Amino acid sequence: MNGMPRRIDPSTDRATAALILGCSPSQVGYCSRCQGLTVRYGSHAQVICPACRAAEQDPGTPPPGR
Repeated sequence: MNGMPRRIDPSTDRATAALILGCSPSQVGYCSRCQGLTVRYGSHAQVICPACRAAEQDPGTPPPGR
């Protein structure tokens, strides 16, 4: 495994996504770039998901797939 965060598919159950993201299910929402799931609401909200942020920091990495 390369250590890069992976996109959480939007069909993933929100409770499962919340466990992966370390938040409550009510804080889970869609990434504005790839439409994957991310912490969209609450005190640690992010507009883009960890996978898109990592791809942004490493220009040689393709963006997460849809």
